[in-house]
Amino acid sequence: MTKIIVITVTAGILFGFFLAPEALVAQADLLIMIGLSLLLFLVGMDMGKQEGLLESIRRCGAAIIMVPVMAAVGTLAGTALMGLVFGLALNEGAAIGAGFGWYSLAPSIIAGYSTELSAMSFMSNVFRELGTVILIPVVSARIGYFEAVSMGGAAAMDVLLPVVEKATEGRIAVYSFVSGAVLSIAVPVLVPLLIAL
Repeated sequence: MTKIIVITVTAGILFGFFLAPEALVAQADLLIMIGLSLLLFLVGMDMGKQEGLLESIRRCGAAIIMVPVMAAVGTLAGTALMGLVFGLALNEGAAIGAGFGWYSLAPSIIAGYSTELSAMSFMSNVFRELGTVILIPVVSARIGYFEAVSMGGAAAMDVLLPVVEKATEGRIAVYSFVSGAVLSIAVPVLVPLLIAL
């Protein structure tokens, strides 16, 4: 699965750089939305076919929230400390990490505060998503399913959901969706809050 993803992304980069007509590039956002919506529909259909799915969510109860909470705590602590290594204040490092992989929203929030931090946020969140695509199969096989889910951050509910589902058990897709949803909601709250500290 990882090889297919890397090959596909590489092919897309090469096509975009050398061959893509401007008319197609202009419609890229719309095509991505259509493709992503179809992908999510198919993943949802697959989740809906699984017997006992709702019962599984009910049995998990509040425990299902612990995956995004611990992902957020680990991300904020790690990025705050790494920020210090690069000469940033604790709140600036944490704000960069509070994008949780949402590379289109977090940098735009930070841009009003600092263009440099906005660029760092963009790169950090892009690399988080790309790294997660590559590492999910490895982490799920050698460390654990919940650890693989937590790596995805906000993207665990959409772009990375099929990767999680393929690399783990079907029931883990529910954790992935909930984790991504909670972290997505947290981004527009935490990023401005941390920047303002």
